[in-house]
Amino acid sequence: MRILTREWFSQAPYDEEREDAGRQWLEARQSVRPALHSGAEKLIDVDVHDGVIDLLRQVEWGVVELRALIGDSQVGYEWLYARYLGATLSVVETGFGEAGTAFEMLGDELTSQDESFVHSVITWPRGEFDIEFAAVDLTFTPAGGEDRMALITREEPPNASINQ
Repeated sequence: MRILTREWFSQAPYDEEREDAGRQWLEARQSVRPALHSGAEKLIDVDVHDGVIDLLRQVEWGVVELRALIGDSQVGYEWLYARYLGATLSVVETGFGEAGTAFEMLGDELTSQDESFVHSVITWPRGEFDIEFAAVDLTFTPAGGEDRMALITREEPPNASINQ
């Protein structure tokens, strides 16, 4: 990710550099909005922070699927299913999806390049991936706190299959 790095997430909450990067991230989100279309204009408003990834895979050439439980106990939980079209999944930093790893999203960035978009996601405790895409279809389904607990406590690794 260009602005919100792993170091950014580990800095003190009121560190001046952290605040500057946070402002840059918000400004970047606002400046890219006019260029968004084909579902990306909806994706930018999805709060993925603390979302737990259940499924991430390149289904076939040009199609990437992401399924995650997003939300929290205050706003409620829901399943996000994103199907990226004209898409390629790339690993930026390995280390997510192993057995015993919750595969939780810390944050994301959405950028526009030429005729496509890049959705970058950084995960906890390690890992980062990019999905370059032309369009994205989003579906949301209600969920509960018990769904989150089931994802976090399972012993099998998440269904992560990434073609590098």
